[in-house]
Amino acid sequence: MALNKKLRLTRPFNQNFAVACMLFCLPGMYNAITGLGAGGGKPSSLEVANNVNAIIYVFLGFGSLVVGFLLNKLTPKVCLMIGATGYPLYIGGLWYYDRSGNQWFVYLAGVLNGISGAFLWVTAAFVQFSYPEEKNKGLYISMQWAMRSVGATCGSFIAFGANFHATKAVGVSTPVYVAFILIQSVAFFIALFCIVDPERIVRDDGTHIAIFQKVGIVQEIKGLCKAAIDTRYIILAIPMFCCEMALGLLSSVNSRSFNLRTRALNNLSFNMIQMFLPPLLTLILDNKYINSRRARGYMGVALTGTIASGGAAGLIAWIELNKIDESSKPRAWDWTDGMRWGPLFVCYLCFGCTYAGYQMVTEYTLSSTTNDPEQLSKVAGLFKFYSSLGMFLSFIMAGQHVPFYGQASVQLCLYFLGSFCILYILWRKVLETNYFSETNVIVPHAIEEHARLEGKIVDTGAQEQTTGAEEIKTIREKATGN
Repeated sequence: MALNKKLRLTRPFNQNFAVACMLFCLPGMYNAITGLGAGGGKPSSLEVANNVNAIIYVFLGFGSLVVGFLLNKLTPKVCLMIGATGYPLYIGGLWYYDRSGNQWFVYLAGVLNGISGAFLWVTAAFVQFSYPEEKNKGLYISMQWAMRSVGATCGSFIAFGANFHATKAVGVSTPVYVAFILIQSVAFFIALFCIVDPERIVRDDGTHIAIFQKVGIVQEIKGLCKAAIDTRYIILAIPMFCCEMALGLLSSVNSRSFNLRTRALNNLSFNMIQMFLPPLLTLILDNKYINSRRARGYMGVALTGTIASGGAAGLIAWIELNKIDESSKPRAWDWTDGMRWGPLFVCYLCFGCTYAGYQMVTEYTLSSTTNDPEQLSKVAGLFKFYSSLGMFLSFIMAGQHVPFYGQASVQLCLYFLGSFCILYILWRKVLETNYFSETNVIVPHAIEEHARLEGKIVDTGAQEQTTGAEEIKTIREKATGN
């Protein structure tokens, strides 16, 4: 009986795991093929791959705003089913282009992937933000990241194994494309059979996560606009904007500098390190021995901000030392060229940590601003909007042949400024708990009992009163700037 309770689909942990499995299949394979550079194709495919990726992210960005207010209407199941359709088309488009040289299909697939990706990513962020208890928010974010990274690593292993002896500058083989498409197709059925509506989610203590009220589209749009002008999310726009930019620049450098097997190895290292960093960050962000949520956040951003800035600075030095530029002739260096490959391999590890860790700390900070699922759906939309615009800029700079030195310098500045933005929000705008301050959020029994023992809640016949309600409300208004 206990096992059945742990395996039930209505359990928050299991819903997050189901979404994580979808991320394994979809962006996991996408990251594996993108990280090879040139969409897994020949170096001559780099410009088309960068342009298509830019298209993906502009549609993903603005689509995320739309999904932010449609999510509560369509339900996570429908949104995730839509989200699973675009990624296989994108891989198919890259395959078709690499073999035929015709561009129309890959550009069309990029548009469709951007639109469907908005449904996937906003819904995934909504689940990891709103389903966990406050003490487990780092765990839920980490779970999605780890599974996504495992997928990217498995995809990288497939590409690496299939191209181990490819010492020339060529594209990946047909079996690799086919394997990626088949894996991505599984995600649709995960959404179809495993995802349930938020109203049905029940914690292990028997409580639901919130009271969900039916609101109209106009109210949803107003809620999105209100979140968009919230000072907390405006300040966090910089870290949201830059948290994914590592992938675009690094894939371009990889394609321009190395032969296919070395590109595959670099990509493998980039994805593999992301399997291990999120669980380590969880030990910080959800550490039960550090009572202050702010303190845990400070430690997380100090670690990831340092790695991000160090990796970007190291890449700038490597680019200058090896005279690699967007306009330079493509090299085909191998991992046997130790003095050229070794330092960049270290940068790859740093950027892998940045891609997962910096984004994870940003997500943790966003999810700490509220427990309200309705508001968090809007926050999830804003998060993917800003992060997609950052990726759009990254691929546009690559597609327009902006020097690698300039691209890396932009990222270094953004990582540095973004770290201070997160620190400020943690210091001034994040409460130690949001429980008891949001009327539609159902407080877990353990938290309620603890508050009762501390005298914050007293029984008054059939109802309960929160003794510090006005004080909590005042604190929250100061924190949100309202």
